[in-house]
This record gives sequence, structure tokens and C-alpha cells, in this order.
Amino acid sequence: MTDTLHLLKSFRERTGVSLQDMATIIGMDIGKLSKIENGKQDPNLLVLFSYHLILKIPFEKLFKNHYPKIIKDCLRNALALKDKLMENMTSPHIDKRLMLVDTIVDRLVELDNCYDS
Repeated sequence: MTDTLHLLKSFRERTGVSLQDMATIIGMDIGKLSKIENGKQDPNLLVLFSYHLILKIPFEKLFKNHYPKIIKDCLRNALALKDKLMENMTSPHIDKRLMLVDTIVDRLVELDNCYDS
């Protein structure tokens, strides 16, 4: 998360927005926002989304450190679901669910390969 915090502060400073103005626009106490930007407190979704909207920071940059773990966790869970669905092939609509899960698995594998590079 440290890279993200540095990113928040550096983008804000590069655009010339003061910490006080940013805190006011977000609707947050300046002291709390300062703690977030200086790594003393983790940002919540409101802060991250606000920086994205106000300073046009791409989500990929804000969450780049989280992508690999989330992708791997989702892929592991999707593969487990696929195995479970394969065991219950006699239930109605399993084939449609299985096709959808396969599509999701393919997408996650593609993303995993991108982030492993």
C-alpha cells in the first residue's frame, strides 16, 4: 500500500491541489488525509475513489499491488467451483454455469499471465 500512498500524495502535489483543498473536496478532516498520504493510516475506498475521480489516477495504478493476489485467489476459487460443477453434471443448468465459469477462468488465467510477467 505504500506505493499507493506515495502515488496519492505525488499526484495531488503534481496537480497543484493543496492537502487542505483535497480534504475539503472529499469531505474529510485534513489531519486524517495527511495521515493517509504519509502512510500512518490506510486509505478507505472513499479516499481512493475520490483521488481517482478528482486527479484522474487510473484504478490500475491505485490497486496495482493488490491485482496479483486477488487474481490468484479468484482463479483458485473459480477452479474449485468448476470442479464442484463437474461433479454435479446431472443437475439442471450446470452446463450453462460451467460454460460461464470456464469463461471466467480463461479471463483470470490471461490476467494472471499478464501480472506474472
